[in-house]
Amino acid sequence: MRKKVSNLMVALLVPLLASCSLFGGSDSSSDSSAASSVSSSVSTSTDSGSASSSSSEPADAATIEAYYPFSASVFTKYLGEGNEYASFTVYPQYIEGNRMQITSNNGGTQIVTVLELADGELREVFTRPETYFRENMLEKTASGDAANQLDILLKEPLEVGNSWMNASGVPSEITNLTAQIETPMGNFEALEVTTTYETSTTKDYYVKDMGLVKRVTDLGDDMVVSSSLEARNENVPETQQLRVFYPDSELMGLDASSIALSYATNDVTRTILAEALKNVPDAPGGSLIGPNVSINSLSLSDDGRVYVDFSQEFVSEMNAGTSAESLILQGVVNTIGEYYGVQEVYLTVAGNPYESGHILMAEGAYFTVDYTNVNE
Repeated sequence: MRKKVSNLMVALLVPLLASCSLFGGSDSSSDSSAASSVSSSVSTSTDSGSASSSSSEPADAATIEAYYPFSASVFTKYLGEGNEYASFTVYPQYIEGNRMQITSNNGGTQIVTVLELADGELREVFTRPETYFRENMLEKTASGDAANQLDILLKEPLEVGNSWMNASGVPSEITNLTAQIETPMGNFEALEVTTTYETSTTKDYYVKDMGLVKRVTDLGDDMVVSSSLEARNENVPETQQLRVFYPDSELMGLDASSIALSYATNDVTRTILAEALKNVPDAPGGSLIGPNVSINSLSLSDDGRVYVDFSQEFVSEMNAGTSAESLILQGVVNTIGEYYGVQEVYLTVAGNPYESGHILMAEGAYFTVDYTNVNE
């Protein structure tokens, strides 16, 4: 069961995690287009020892891109002090053009944030807390009250004294170009951005070709919370655990086992999930769906349902009687529904309602996640 955290903790965590530089739409289209426009990775990965900024270029002549690279498949880890949720990890799930989607996890919650670089500003444009599935949200832009909680992380010109007002009415200012910063990964010369709240002050430190290396929040009364760069590893995947449900050997119910999923930046979720369903080592026959089945589209809708469309082989390669077919369908629905954290799955085949020699679904009818027949 996923962890629940207080609104206060989420409110504190969103700006913290969205500031990490290393880091809607349907998964069927946005993911594939993103794969063709990944920005190149930065310098060689380091996860220990000392490092420093070596560029001789004056900081006030640099661009946001220099201090906030959109780097693919870079896993970063921050060590926290002063709060149990100050340690966290960040991964860039999708990069396309001037937008990047990152996922941030502090052990209590996982947040997706979409960042946009435009008009000399790096700003948050969308955020979704409690997001444990992976879906391309690059096309989403927050509106209304949600938009008023988003921040501008950096604004050109990158020079001391340049300031801006965030949507929430909180001011930020570049206060130093050569701040000397210590982190578990090394010492750096960093650009410092100070954000002043009513009762606290936060300083973010950015280093060329690396992004955020440290954040320090002074809450007053000698209470300080910090997050410092501990590791930065290139060319590593994001990993998840998928619980797969499949018919037991006697076709009396469903068994379940976990499968490790591995995603690089811009990998398409529907493709990864389809391959996982074809390779279930503990299932009778070693799979839940046929070897030639593909998922044409997969997305979470605003109505709270997951919409998934399989290729025609989902039916033609099933070769099962009524009982086995029902269990296979329930296994697929349970697997996808649980992954997205929903109760209802609208499953179609080649764009049409599910139909076989045994089961016929009406237009608009959806399947429901059901654990009644799951074996303990």
